[in-house]
Amino acid sequence: MPASLETVRDKMKVDPTPNDKGLILTLTVTAYDNGMIMVDGRPINEPSDPTLGWIGANEVVGMAMTEFYRQFVARKKSKA
Repeated sequence: MPASLETVRDKMKVDPTPNDKGLILTLTVTAYDNGMIMVDGRPINEPSDPTLGWIGANEVVGMAMTEFYRQFVARKKSKA
């Protein structure tokens, strides 16, 4: 199982840009020689089929990008 939205929110790293003009999302994706995939330190693995680990990692990155967008929109509204 890739990750829940709560886990994604907890693990994602969002910081303001220099001069506080926007936001920066930092995602770390690690691929190990043994087939293990990690996104922001959370293992995303499917021993029966390594391809499913990559698909799961893609889902986690997509959830992080969606949450990042929500945070961006909320920030923009609060600054308006």
